[in-house]
Amino acid sequence: MDRNVVEQYRLALFGRMVMGVAHEIDNHLSVVLGFSELIQLAAGKEQKVRDGAGKIQSSGEKIGAIVQHFSRFVRPHAPSPEPFVPGEMIPDILLFSRYDLGRDNVTVLPISEVPPGILHADRRDFGLALLALLFTAAEAMAETGGELSVRASIDAAWWNFTVSDQGPGIPAGLEEKIFEVGFTTRTGPIHMGMGLPVARHLAEQGGGTLQLANGPGGGCEAVLRLPMKPRA
Repeated sequence: MDRNVVEQYRLALFGRMVMGVAHEIDNHLSVVLGFSELIQLAAGKEQKVRDGAGKIQSSGEKIGAIVQHFSRFVRPHAPSPEPFVPGEMIPDILLFSRYDLGRDNVTVLPISEVPPGILHADRRDFGLALLALLFTAAEAMAETGGELSVRASIDAAWWNFTVSDQGPGIPAGLEEKIFEVGFTTRTGPIHMGMGLPVARHLAEQGGGTLQLANGPGGGCEAVLRLPMKPRA
């Protein structure tokens, strides 16, 4: 797969998320504006004023964090592996994508405890691969709704990241076809058939694998495996 294809998918995916990010920013911005007005009306050293200033600062930090995460992942770049802590990064990914993921009666479950450890990989490519799996899973539940979850574990020298949904699962005979560029079982302009091919490409580029299978209780499970140590 050409790197340009990866970057085109990155831009398309994050462009789709603009409305979700704008929604989050609007929520926090309303707090900023409301308490700014309160400070103007209640000048002085009263406790109410100090409390309002504290809330302004807190909301401003949240706005900054959302925009920062968005801009960090959307920029095209050449792959550059580095050590980072998945347990710190995954909650941030869920934070700025939860609004768009939570459409169509999809409930994004909080991630359970992530094992302590370091992953040597391209941070932004890892985020893109995980987001591709999350959006693919959420789209599979667009008609019925359901729960979307992420789990992380360490197996010997490998990290395992599992995205589970409660959708219809993989139709028989399409286990490998779903990884073909442009193939999709969904309709509409946002369904480009690029998520799974890009995610697998990024996994293999990092020395790992991506496998999808129907879950034992229904739905689908996508397992992204990446080596803990960088490739020689």
